[in-house]
Amino acid sequence: MLRPRVPEAAGMASEFNLHPAIAEILLRRGFDTSSKIQSFLHPSLEYLENPFAFSDMRKAVERIRAAIAAGEKILVYGDYDVDGVTASAILCPILKKMGADAQAYIPHRIDEGYGLNIESLARLLEKGFRLVITVDNGITGTDAIRFLQDQGVDVIVVDHHTPKHELPPAYAIVSACAGDKTGDPNLAACGLAFKLGWALSGSLEAVREYLDLVVLGTIADLAPLKGDNRILLKQGLPILAATRRPGLKALMRVARISKRYPTYRDIAFGLGPRINASGRMSSPEHAYQLLTTSDGSEAQRLAELLDEGNRRRQEVEAEAFQEASSHVDSMDPAGQNRILVVHSPDWHEGVLGIVAARLVERYKKPSIVISLKNGLGKGSGRSVSLFSLFDCVNRCEDLLETFGGHAQALGLSIREENLPLFRQRLNREALTMKALDAQPDLGIEAEIPLAELGVPLLRDLERLAPFGPGNPKPLFLSREVRVSGGVQKRGKDTLVCRVVDKSGKTTCEAVAFRAYQRWKNAGRQEELAIVYQPTLKDWNGIFSIELELADWI
Repeated sequence: MLRPRVPEAAGMASEFNLHPAIAEILLRRGFDTSSKIQSFLHPSLEYLENPFAFSDMRKAVERIRAAIAAGEKILVYGDYDVDGVTASAILCPILKKMGADAQAYIPHRIDEGYGLNIESLARLLEKGFRLVITVDNGITGTDAIRFLQDQGVDVIVVDHHTPKHELPPAYAIVSACAGDKTGDPNLAACGLAFKLGWALSGSLEAVREYLDLVVLGTIADLAPLKGDNRILLKQGLPILAATRRPGLKALMRVARISKRYPTYRDIAFGLGPRINASGRMSSPEHAYQLLTTSDGSEAQRLAELLDEGNRRRQEVEAEAFQEASSHVDSMDPAGQNRILVVHSPDWHEGVLGIVAARLVERYKKPSIVISLKNGLGKGSGRSVSLFSLFDCVNRCEDLLETFGGHAQALGLSIREENLPLFRQRLNREALTMKALDAQPDLGIEAEIPLAELGVPLLRDLERLAPFGPGNPKPLFLSREVRVSGGVQKRGKDTLVCRVVDKSGKTTCEAVAFRAYQRWKNAGRQEELAIVYQPTLKDWNGIFSIELELADWI
């Protein structure tokens, strides 16, 4: 749907020297005053929210400082995904710089599962830890935190996930999703760890060097690029590009990211999956060591290890996805299920979330993928836009052993005998949740003749970057366009072509992912209306425009 025009845009365009179409986008997205537009276009670190906006932050800081002063051993208990690993790699070194006797621990996905594992904690307590700080977990760890309390150990929870019925009895909870719900709710765990480090050190400048890790964790966790996250990414991407961390340098080499300014896509599809592969296929300790080592040769060894793990992950994932798709097609040939639940004893636990995401992409339905071992299933779920799979699963929690996550992604465990009833009840509950029927609007921002897509417009568009969840790259519409020179196939199903306007004077490169077969099935089309996201390409000072096609008719 083409969004309505905004008459006030002309004044804003003049005030900020913007193309009118870009001014309209800002106004539609709620930046309706000069001060809001100013802070959005110039996201300086000075605009970051004070870390003490979180209701328990002062309490957490005082307890940690007391532990450091008393020489108490501090355990930072993280998570095996990119967000958890980066959060640990931010907080533990900050504590050590402050003189703390601190150690980070990253649980094993398969052996220990997500969150606080009581058996692992019991073993760790033998080392004499008196304070445990969880990062990217803990908000649903009530039983484990009670266990720690019984052992005389205080717990500080640093987590961005959604709590369930009750908050855990932690000493302090640094989260915008719990208690008074103060602070920026957009931050991932790495952002929360950064804020805690800032509060502990008393200086933003003292933790500035960790912005490269904040960028990495924020993007990999698909955190919305709103509020502080936009500022952290805008300021952190150049720091990542010039990072002094041997591990990140080595990882960028093996991922073949040699750009001076790594993009959101480079991190989301290049760096993030390799770090995640460590937790999925082997030991997440390798990823933590990579991000914290100061040894260049060790960094290169670890980066190559993660790269190899990522290749194995891709192979295992591809096989599991094909099997899961076959299960969906055979179990529900009429497509009546509103939520897909598939399971197998053969699927590797490390790829379940990725397979679920690919099922969502193929079938446009929330999906839960479960690996069964000895009568117990461990699963990951992913949702469609606008629908909270967490809320739906929460209504069936009595059938589950464990459960946690947020609206779009979750993890669970379930007894095999409960699976048929779980699938049935989940789909019944989904019938009562109208949001599942809501279709996301493409949201076309403006209709622009292809000839108007010049450097000035795209320079102004770049001022809205970085783009991602919460700040999507704008879509534009151009009519009376034709394909010049035919369509080519790249990779498995990527369409590549050149498009030209009616006059024949304006030509752009165009690419459409997972769309070549659709084009072939549609047959020859003489004249098109295309919906796309434009990007300005710079090859040694020579500018060109590439269009990423979202749709065409």
